[in-house]
Amino acid sequence: MPKSYPSVAEIREAITELLRTEEVATLATIDSEGRPWASAMHIAGDGLVVYMHTFRHTRKSTQLRQNPNVSYSVCHLPPEGYAARQETRSLQIQGIATLVADPAEIQRIAEISMEQFPWAGETALYDHVKLPDQGQQLFFRIEPVQGLWADNRVRMLYRVLLDFGDGGKTITKVEDYHAVVRGRA
Repeated sequence: MPKSYPSVAEIREAITELLRTEEVATLATIDSEGRPWASAMHIAGDGLVVYMHTFRHTRKSTQLRQNPNVSYSVCHLPPEGYAARQETRSLQIQGIATLVADPAEIQRIAEISMEQFPWAGETALYDHVKLPDQGQQLFFRIEPVQGLWADNRVRMLYRVLLDFGDGGKTITKVEDYHAVVRGRA
């Protein structure tokens, strides 16, 4: 009997779960000379959309405001390491970063971050959040455009390419990674 593969809804659910449970992603921004920079960033997932927080006078803040094209990667690596490799899953995203200026959305970011990561509520991180033109903290929404989902729980080396729509809220296309890569060779 052939192995069944996850539906679009199941892929979306698995990605949403990863973005709500993993705390850190690697964000790649582009400097004014077109060179990439990577930073480890705390994330808060809201469906397929991710929020990241930085401060006004950082390199990445400047780069995000100058060029909204970004990429990020987040993964689940089991604590057991290689022995549990069938539990490994990861997401690579090309997306668009937008500075969040709406007070209600900023409040929502703080709420989902504290809900996902209880330690955040035990800090003063969100005690004095202001609008971007009034404070030092800046929040960026990253809407996915294209991505690669890898999930060894499905089968070893299971990979699919994804296209996103509706402001990054839906998956509009799923393609087998291996078939597409072989087709380009």
